[in-house]
Amino acid sequence: MAKTIWPKSSSARVDSALSAHSVMGLVISALLFVLCLSGTVAVFEDEIEWWEQANTPVVHSVDPAIVQSSADELLKRDPDTTHLYVYLPREDWPRYVVGGDNGSYAVSESGTFVAKLEAPWNEFLIELHYYLTMPHSFGIIIVAIFGVMLVSMAISGLLAHPRIFRDAFRFKRSGQARLAQVDLHNRLSVWTTPFLVAVAGTGAMIGLFGVAALVFAQTNYGGDTSKLSEAIFGGEVLEPDETPVPLTGVDTAMINLSRDVVDANPFLIVVHEPGQKSQHIQFYSDETDRLIYGETYTYSTDGELLATGHNSDGPAGQQIALSMYKLHFGDYGGLWIKAAYFGLGIMLCIIVATGLNIYFLKRREKGRSAPRLEAMWSGWIWGSTAMLPVTLTASLMGIGVAMLIAVYWLGSILLAAAACVWLTAAKAGRLYRGGAGLAMLAAPAIHLIRGELVWSNPYAVGVSVGLVVIGALFVFRAVGSFVELPRSVRASETEAA
Repeated sequence: MAKTIWPKSSSARVDSALSAHSVMGLVISALLFVLCLSGTVAVFEDEIEWWEQANTPVVHSVDPAIVQSSADELLKRDPDTTHLYVYLPREDWPRYVVGGDNGSYAVSESGTFVAKLEAPWNEFLIELHYYLTMPHSFGIIIVAIFGVMLVSMAISGLLAHPRIFRDAFRFKRSGQARLAQVDLHNRLSVWTTPFLVAVAGTGAMIGLFGVAALVFAQTNYGGDTSKLSEAIFGGEVLEPDETPVPLTGVDTAMINLSRDVVDANPFLIVVHEPGQKSQHIQFYSDETDRLIYGETYTYSTDGELLATGHNSDGPAGQQIALSMYKLHFGDYGGLWIKAAYFGLGIMLCIIVATGLNIYFLKRREKGRSAPRLEAMWSGWIWGSTAMLPVTLTASLMGIGVAMLIAVYWLGSILLAAAACVWLTAAKAGRLYRGGAGLAMLAAPAIHLIRGELVWSNPYAVGVSVGLVVIGALFVFRAVGSFVELPRSVRASETEAA
């Protein structure tokens, strides 16, 4: 027997691990695929949001006096907001946005409020990936549980195949259908294991933080969750005082920050309790060489530095908690990291899809084929994929978030059901893949016809180009498979029918 880095495994242990792996896969594969797919697309959520309102201005820098006037204007528009957010332009993200509890606005370099930010499809995408469109307090826990199960499936899959690392680069392109699928599933699983553990683990930690916080607060802080939050993120630096006062000092604080911390690179300003006597100004400074969301500096309206968050050099738990977001979404290292996350996300989607394909092929080999279920699975994979660009196109027609959610789930279910009743797995794949491609081509075409694409905005143009390229590949692949099908595929379709 060939040597392996793994401890010697008994047949019972391998069978047990394989059984656990298969059962978990069957239970969660459908929704897990949607989570993986939506997460893959959500890597570019910032770019997509700007694409939806591409005519909002590109801003490279903002004067402190303009920031102060923008904050004043936002407070006039949203006087009851408890927090005021100022997103400053960055070198790799030249946009200026000011917002409160009731919405955000794109603002020009001169401080003019150009438009209220409206990105229904991006909001739908976030609802889908973060919460599976469920109520937030419940949905985020469900998604977190999926993350835990995904990590468990990865571990059980590795344990079930002791030679998986040895065979990591032995790929069979032809031969028995099941072996080819197994080979693809195993190879991609090995290549993506670090990525899978990182994104699934951080997703689970983000989602389960609230539950874990309750338990940890009970055991370590006498049940006081606020003390736990203060220990991790820092507490309020001023005693609450709701006495109305003018909003001042944002510009002074910006100037003093550049003096006090010479290498500070602020990208977000949060004004706590704006318009109240206890108001204070918190800066998030980008730490380009760290995964933490940002170092924080809190100022009074008089320009006095009140506190530093010590996010970059504080307790390990604090640093870990504040590194979850960037690690999960690939929001570090610029466009190349996002592109890598996108590619790895596609691999993860393929892993999920092939996992159930292997199950069906095993049944077929044992004489217990389930062609209707195979067609339904293919219909779900490609139908739920197609519904993403369909809803994107629908959002350009003015359809709101609630309706987009309904359209997505209803469309995905109906397409899977139609495949189960009328199509083979192969035909469903080709048909729905072609439909997905056409919807991807339609979205940028409508965007362009409506005159909403600004050619000087490279981020918006990049989204349109990406949709056209991927859409064209989908259509080309679908048309090509209709024109000339491999003999083996025709035979399998005949058998499945």
